[in-house]
Amino acid sequence: MFELLDTHPPLLVLLVLMAAFLMPAFAHFGRKSCGPAAVLTMVAAFIYSLHFALITRDGQTIAYSVMGWDAPWGVEVIIEPFSAFMLLVISAVCLVIMIYSMSSLEREIPASGIGWYYTTFLLLVGSMMGMVMTNDLFNMYVFIEVTGIAACALVLAKGGRLATEASFKYLLLATVGSGFVLTGIALIYVITGNLNISFVAAEFALVYPQYPYLIWTVLSFFLVGFGIKSALFPLHVWLPDAHSSAPTTSSAVLSGLVVKAYIVALAKFYFQIFGFDLLDQIFIRHMILIMATGAILGGSMFAFVQLDLKRRLAYSSVAQIGYIFLGLGLSSPIGLAAGILHIFNHAVMKACLFLAAGAIYRQTGEKRVNRLQGLAFQMPITMFAFSIAALSMVGLPLFSGFISKWYLALGSIEAGMPMFVGLIILSGLLNASYFLPIVWQAFFVVDEQEPKTFTMDKIPVSMSVSLVVLAMAVIYFGINPEFPLALATKAVGVLLH
Repeated sequence: MFELLDTHPPLLVLLVLMAAFLMPAFAHFGRKSCGPAAVLTMVAAFIYSLHFALITRDGQTIAYSVMGWDAPWGVEVIIEPFSAFMLLVISAVCLVIMIYSMSSLEREIPASGIGWYYTTFLLLVGSMMGMVMTNDLFNMYVFIEVTGIAACALVLAKGGRLATEASFKYLLLATVGSGFVLTGIALIYVITGNLNISFVAAEFALVYPQYPYLIWTVLSFFLVGFGIKSALFPLHVWLPDAHSSAPTTSSAVLSGLVVKAYIVALAKFYFQIFGFDLLDQIFIRHMILIMATGAILGGSMFAFVQLDLKRRLAYSSVAQIGYIFLGLGLSSPIGLAAGILHIFNHAVMKACLFLAAGAIYRQTGEKRVNRLQGLAFQMPITMFAFSIAALSMVGLPLFSGFISKWYLALGSIEAGMPMFVGLIILSGLLNASYFLPIVWQAFFVVDEQEPKTFTMDKIPVSMSVSLVVLAMAVIYFGINPEFPLALATKAVGVLLH
């Protein structure tokens, strides 16, 4: 079943893109068919991605030249542990989000736009997959642009003034980021004469002493460009409005996956082309650590003062992005593996939190965090899932978030920077300060005149199933993290080879 895919890995992207283009046709014959069709597409994508993850974990790498043109003349696709890890994360989380969307979209976007929404969503998924598997700089830039445009459309899908304003702000800043990235790629081409990452790296090793200032400019442009797109503090200003104004499923995929895809692209550029020694030598690594520290502290402080639940979750994402960049900045094998692992853990946790927030709004119409008293008795499934993800974000043992923070602390010690252990502990306390009050009032603050009896959530089954799956994944990978950790460790070998 997998032989054709092993010899032609771009078929995975083609499968998702073909499904995207067919969604308007499904909507024409019946809007309710779009959700199941999208779910089936993501099931197939998940199975293929899992296959790639398993074979790369065992040491196999797949290289494919598009249309038979070998690199550097043609576009090369490489499936190695890092790209396979991201393909699995994207397909798994998007599958659960798709299941949730079958019941949620009818309340959040106009009925006439459901088919086009699934088209845009699958286009986003396909472009993220293409971004992480291509080994060509310009091809990657094309997928980066498609991802950005699709993400803006997903924010706009809800309609209304707030969504339109947030989408326009996102589009403007994403365009600025794209300009920096494209200029950086153009300068690399000027220096090396190649666009294939492997050939660029080989040529760069020979010529970089001739262009010290130009190299510094390229690295800075990539940091600013991808920093804007991945909402790295203080370049995050588009994120809170975009994530809080978008439909629930859009918020989940934007926060859980889209910003991470840009971080993966930056990691490939930095480590596979330039290498750790150069990043350390010209202080780009130190700048990453400073910005990561600002993200962890600033994102948490901004989240603490938010009363709107989705805005609180959005600012929390800024802090969590800081953890991933902290792993990149540490650049020790353990620290980098922890940052890569947190891409997966945060995707699951934040998707669970945003989907729970959507379920809360659907049943109660409430958005403010100070008005959720006793909600656990009305929505036990939703609030148990929310609480599990929230406790994981704090970093308590037995939850997946603890694994990320534990290995980040070990990576800090390995890199000779134990002060970041204190930062990780402090950030956990800050996370607790804005997550635990929500959990406390939902379970323990109730009206004395009302009975304390649990009633099942009044939300569709597909929404409840999605929340339960994500919550169970947080617990399972908190107790048994071997599989994602093994993939993350293999991915480090690719970046630091």
